[in-house]
Formats: sequence, structure tokens, C-alpha cells
Amino acid sequence: MNSTCKGNSIHFVIIGNRSAGITAAKEIRRYDPEGRITIISDESTYGYSRVLLPLYVGGKIRKKDMVLAPRSFYSTLKIQLLRGETAESIDSKNQRVHTQSGVSIPYDRLLFATGSSPVKLNIPGGDLQGIHSVRKLSDAEAIRADLSSSRGNVLVVGGGLVGVKSLEALVSRKRKPHLVISSDRILSQMLDKTASDFFLDAFQRNGVTVHLHTDVQSFCGSKRIEGAILSDGTTVSCDLAIIGKGVRPNVGPLKGTGVTLDQGIIVDSRMATGLPSVYAAGDVAKVFDLLEGRPRGNAIWPLAVEGGRVAGANMTGVSAALDGGLRMNSIEVLGIRVISAGEREGNEELKALKKEGSVYRKLVFGGGHLRGFILAGDIRCAGVLTSLVKNRTEVAPSLLEEGLDRGFSYWPRLQALAGDIQVRENGRRSF
Repeated sequence: MNSTCKGNSIHFVIIGNRSAGITAAKEIRRYDPEGRITIISDESTYGYSRVLLPLYVGGKIRKKDMVLAPRSFYSTLKIQLLRGETAESIDSKNQRVHTQSGVSIPYDRLLFATGSSPVKLNIPGGDLQGIHSVRKLSDAEAIRADLSSSRGNVLVVGGGLVGVKSLEALVSRKRKPHLVISSDRILSQMLDKTASDFFLDAFQRNGVTVHLHTDVQSFCGSKRIEGAILSDGTTVSCDLAIIGKGVRPNVGPLKGTGVTLDQGIIVDSRMATGLPSVYAAGDVAKVFDLLEGRPRGNAIWPLAVEGGRVAGANMTGVSAALDGGLRMNSIEVLGIRVISAGEREGNEELKALKKEGSVYRKLVFGGGHLRGFILAGDIRCAGVLTSLVKNRTEVAPSLLEEGLDRGFSYWPRLQALAGDIQVRENGRRSF
């Protein structure tokens, strides 16, 4: 049932023009053709996919290839888009959003889809020109400009998704960058050491110098970066640095409002916060984690989209719920495809490594359930394995062991499990 009737228009305000906010706007308009929708965006662009920024830096796609919501999207759905405007604070009592430019916007329903901001290195020289993050289109434009005018070394700090995709972009532009990682592996939040070494080997073959167990102590230069001093005493000459050392959720406007904040906004299954008529979705929201049994931030695109859909429906009065989130990620770099979900390590593990085919499979069990997996090289049937983890299906390790060596896509028993999962999507059965 719609929350509005003709002549009684509700004002929906969405802070954030990212995947979650755009999806929520679509869902609101689906159920409420009359309500006002205002999207507040801190960028001057229309909606685009931020996960594609490294591909744009590498010259593999054009700017128009990143567009999620062109100008026509907003006009067709009768959305007022306030570009280049930043939400400064929330007056929850009077239900108004105050912006940095002094505008006061009333709301009946409010969605926080503000995403997150990159962590900056608080070290000497950290403000020198030529040091970039990769979070916005303006960042990518600045990096492209620097790459065009420079032929010196490039330093990438951080071995997460941003750092790895940035490295691939640099390799595609025939650069030989340095990678600095404080941990013992690339993609440490996603992979174990064996799977990570697939990428380590690939990068080294393509001229990347990798510094493990290392941090940047300081950057050198007068106005522009000229080099970096590492924690092991190494000095790296460079005139461009890309920082990918994590992100912080953009929760500033909600501080002091009474909303529960814990490195993000705590929401329930409806994506509702503790404030009346206020919701949150995307990277800024912490949803119930299916494995950990507590709220957790999972900054992945599918969860942002689903969270936006659920929030948008509930904002109109249509009941919708998010069962929970699951830590999962997939990536393809230099021809290597990897996907992981759930726990990466545990007391009960099954592994199979085929070096000649660059294939690695790992299953992590616990309490009679599959609690996580890693597939490298051959990622077929990842969807079925993810369903087993997400649904907490009771499954014995011996039942899946055969698929480790032969490959799950050729294993009839897993296909049978897939069929059973589809039939009983909302139930619980043992196999």
C-alpha cells in the first residue's frame, strides 16, 4: 500500500547520489508516483559507478561508460538533484536538513546514503601535490592529468581493492609502480596467503615492486611529491602517489542526533535508524551480519543496491526487509579471477591447489556449516557456495570434498544442492 494519496504529497530526501541512493529513488517512485524526491549530492556530476574509476584511470573505459543515472533519469522520475551541495547537519526534531551553503531542506522521510571517505595518511608530507585517493571522479581526473604530464615512478599505498585496481590501471599504462603494504599479503581482507600470491606473482611479472610488511613514514618534496621514505629505511623516488588505506563512513551530519553510530550507522532489517523517519543504506550503514550475528559494515555494491531497495520501499510504507549481509568480494586483475565469501580461515579447512592451471579452491567449515570459501582461477559455482554459506545450510565437509579437485561446476551433487536451495529459499534443510 502506498504511503501517500493524491493531494497529500510526502517529501523524500536522499543524501547521497551513489548506488544505494539511486536505487532507493527508483523504489520510491515505483510505489509513490506523486511524492517529492530530492537528492543531495556533494559532487557536481550525475550518478556514476565509483567501482569503475580505476578502469577510467587506466584508459580502458570512457567517462560515459561509468554513468548509472544520466540527466534524463532525474527528469523522468521527477527528482530534484542538488549537485555540489553537502549536508552539514540534521534537525531531527523539526525534520530539516541543513546544508553547507546555508539551505534548509524539510523532509518527511530521510535516507542517508552518504557512503564513505578515504582515510588520509597523517604523516609528514601527506599534503603535497601529487598524492591522491581514488574515491570520486575528480580524483580520477586528477590522476589522469598527472600521469599524462609525468614519467616518474608511481607509488601505491595499500593492498586492498582500490590499490590493486589502481595497480592494474598503471600497468595498463606501461608504468612500473611500487606497492607498499603493511600486512603480509595483497587483499588481506579478502584472501588467504595462497590466493593472494596469485596476484603477487602477476604484479611482479608486470614490473611492480612490492614492499610487504612496510609502511610509508613520510613523503618528500617542496610543493609536489618527489619521493617517500618507507619504514624499512628504503627511499622510493616518485612524483605521484595513490592512497588506498581504507575508508571512514560519512556519518558527520548525524552526530549528536541520538542515532546509534559505531563506525557507521546501525540499522535494522528495514534499514531504519533510531530516529523516526530516518533510514540509512550503502557503505555508511551497518547491517546484521549473517555469520557474525551482529551489525557489521560490508561495503560491497550488491548490498548497497539491496539496502537502497529495502529502504526506498519502507520509506513509502511498503514493507520490505534485508535478511542480513555477508562479507564477500570478487575481483579480476591481469586476467586472474578470484571470489571469496564469508570466513577466509578456520579450524576446519579443505584446500586444493593446481599450480599448472592457476586454480585454487578452499572451503572453511564450522559447526556443521560451510562458513566461507575462496575460489581462484575457476570461480564457477560461486553462487551456489555463497547460498550454502548465507543460508547456513548443514553440510558435511566430505560432501563437498570431491568438488575441490574436480571442480564444482562438473560435480552433480553440488548442482543438486543448488536446485534444493532454490526450492527452499526461505527455509532450512540439512544435506
